[in-house]
Amino acid sequence: MTKPYNGGKPTFHEFLTPIGLFVHLYHDKPQLKTSDQHGKVPDIDKETGVQRAEFKVTMAWPKTMIQGELGTMAALAHQVKAEAWPESQPTPQNPTPFFALEPFFRDGDNPAHNTKAREYLFGKYYLNFKQKAEIVPLNPNAPVGPNNYKYVGAPGLIGPYNNDIMALDVYPGCTGRVSGIIFGTEYMGKHFIITRLNNVQLYETPQDNPNLQRIGGGARPDAKSQFDTLKQGNAGGNPLAGLL
Repeated sequence: MTKPYNGGKPTFHEFLTPIGLFVHLYHDKPQLKTSDQHGKVPDIDKETGVQRAEFKVTMAWPKTMIQGELGTMAALAHQVKAEAWPESQPTPQNPTPFFALEPFFRDGDNPAHNTKAREYLFGKYYLNFKQKAEIVPLNPNAPVGPNNYKYVGAPGLIGPYNNDIMALDVYPGCTGRVSGIIFGTEYMGKHFIITRLNNVQLYETPQDNPNLQRIGGGARPDAKSQFDTLKQGNAGGNPLAGLL
């Protein structure tokens, strides 16, 4: 249930992250959602009968950046907390009020946050950015339902020169930044600061920067890295050119 502030509506702030490392990317194919209340069961939309899904991007930054560019995200999170839950702010009468806020930044060195001990998260803070996938009918002349639906609403995607790029051009191990909105909310007695995903911008790939490397073993490798040259070009050109 949303906290009743700002006339019952959450206060939204726009943000643009500093350049960081993309570690998980579901920017073109949304992840299907499950419910934890009764085990890992599909989270079904009651109106359509279709499983809910969301687009997701996870980014990480070196912890040293919290004193610089990443500090702006921390400051914005503090502002959101103060606006959403004024009673959580210290006062002379109550300098340390009790307030349980779910972690905003996730700590890659904390086993509770990095449960699978992923090495690429060590020494970093990371954030998840999510956007609800809209369920629309494949056939607009028929009602949306389990046999007639598709997910839309993927984030916009551009390159470092504001150039158009394809979804497969951005993968875990690349660097870039995202835009979105941030706000506070409550659910089942817990308090959260939410970061909603809007758009994604690529900065560098492992092919651009030798200090980067692709993350994860499930991605398709670069074709040139797997094959030797089968044919050599004719340096002298076609000797029959102009004769046939």
